[in-house]
Amino acid sequence: MKSILRKIVLKKLEILARIKLKKINAKVIGVTGSVGKTTCKDAIHDVLAKKYRVLKNKKSFNSEFGLPLTILHQDSGFGSAKDWVKILWKGFVRAFFVEDKYDYLVLEMGVDKPGDMDFLTKLAKPNIAIITAIKPAHLDDSQFKNVDEIFMEKSKICNGAEVCLINQDDKYISTIQKEKVCTYGKKNHSEYRVANFIQTEEGIEFDVQNNGNSYQFYAELYGEYWTENLMPAIVLGFVEGVGVNDIIDAISEFKLPPGRLSLIDGKNDCLILDSSYNASPEAVKESLKVLDFFGKERKMRRVFIFGNMNELGEYSQEMHEEVGAEVPKYCDLLITVGEDVRYGASSANKHGLDSSKIKSCETAKEAAKYYEQVMESGDIVLVKGSQNKVRLEIFVKALMKHPEKAKELLVRQGEKWQNIAP
Repeated sequence: MKSILRKIVLKKLEILARIKLKKINAKVIGVTGSVGKTTCKDAIHDVLAKKYRVLKNKKSFNSEFGLPLTILHQDSGFGSAKDWVKILWKGFVRAFFVEDKYDYLVLEMGVDKPGDMDFLTKLAKPNIAIITAIKPAHLDDSQFKNVDEIFMEKSKICNGAEVCLINQDDKYISTIQKEKVCTYGKKNHSEYRVANFIQTEEGIEFDVQNNGNSYQFYAELYGEYWTENLMPAIVLGFVEGVGVNDIIDAISEFKLPPGRLSLIDGKNDCLILDSSYNASPEAVKESLKVLDFFGKERKMRRVFIFGNMNELGEYSQEMHEEVGAEVPKYCDLLITVGEDVRYGASSANKHGLDSSKIKSCETAKEAAKYYEQVMESGDIVLVKGSQNKVRLEIFVKALMKHPEKAKELLVRQGEKWQNIAP
């Protein structure tokens, strides 16, 4: 969309969204963070929906365009001026003539650069603010200079909020000082404490302890790090008066969106751990632990399809090397996709993974073609990388046992995404 048209459309969307928000008059829950925003937002929706009327962002509509589109119940027009005219008209009708009734708006707020949070919170000021975690991300040119700057921007979500949920396990978030906070995490002094974590092939089990009481939870997810994204939903369930059994049921019924470490049957009895939606250094490290778990449980070869981690700027080589150093602990075969991830491949070799177990490819298609040549029955295959110019869902589709289920199981399967070359 051309710059002038973009500004005009954004301003009109903002005006219509403000009008709609006033008419809805619902409590706003703002969710941000470097990782886990969408999962956290979806889990909060599912818990609160057990008792209340709740609206959440569609997919990851979390930007300056995504937020007003969510409030107005509209899709993106991408680069089509004609589509944006239709969206503005539909948004106008929705704002003035459709009566939507909600008790809560659960709004994921994504920021890529300084100043982004100012716009989002000005449009929809959160009553309750949540930051999932602060990690290295969006460090490219014209984005953030360092992690401290990321924290400064994301922490603005707490300004003016009535309550802030504080993740005590995050070294940045735990320093936030507000008049009214609610803390959670694994540390003993957390108001809502995670304990007794167990990973199985069926999912995760853990207890949540509060005021001398202990509640057992189960979720069909893989990796202890997911508890950080589920805890705000559990805490809000208790705080906002959802019944304990309803909270437990909502978490047990919770399903991840495609591409967030989903289990997919692959060719030749392989198991694909599909985490192709996106990648950041900490998320990759946690996903490797899940690969290791399944490999050891099933006593099968552990294969890692590692795509570029984008938007790391001047830290890219360092962070790819840092992740690469971890790979030999959890992986038997490494296939990389992209340029900067080659630093990770070199680091993996340096730290003990034989060069014969490493293959570097330019594209997801090339990686799929190579892997089919070396595939072993029963392989456990972790697929993780960033989206732009990587698109590892293409690899997953090529290796699926039932590729006809791609639209249902994989990320970025819409017509407009399919027309964008990786």
